[in-house]
Amino acid sequence: MQIGQLSTVPPKQRTEEALAQAIKSMESLEPAVFRGGFILEKITGPISTGHLALRNRNPNDNPSVTFNYFSHPQDLRRCVRGLQLIENVVESRAFSPFRYDYLSLPALLNMTAAAPVNLLPRHANVSTSLEQFCRDTVMTIWHYHGGCQVGRVVDGEYRVHGVDALRVVDGSTFHYSPGTNPQATVMMLGR
Repeated sequence: MQIGQLSTVPPKQRTEEALAQAIKSMESLEPAVFRGGFILEKITGPISTGHLALRNRNPNDNPSVTFNYFSHPQDLRRCVRGLQLIENVVESRAFSPFRYDYLSLPALLNMTAAAPVNLLPRHANVSTSLEQFCRDTVMTIWHYHGGCQVGRVVDGEYRVHGVDALRVVDGSTFHYSPGTNPQATVMMLGR
């Protein structure tokens, strides 16, 4: 789709009705959303931790995942500082050719928060609180990692503790994401 946000509908919930609702949400966005871009911030090494557990032994069933975004207040402060930096960039003279003059920074924040980037409930006028903007728009983008960390779930040779003849060599073994598409990093692990 135009901004690729149908991915916010989890695979097992992608019914015709759910996809139609996601498309309807995107159609309600201002046209300017599709003629621009997004500046994203990444919080590397968040302090907040979540929980991952298998629901059962069926490999086709999704695990139980609790992200616990911003459960540590320092992560929320880091998000706000990152947004303040983005605001400075967007309001800079050098960036002015890339902005619509008629859209204020609060309007841009509210427009961004209205995009279906995650399944969290939305709050009106998030631009009045960068903390609320962070909470409403937080998401994990595509490259999940950390659920099978070296030293905790696998050993230094990527062998699963307590299981014979099974290795895990993918992004789940990372303590930290490389900050870019991890494809090359994962390929090197496999070698």
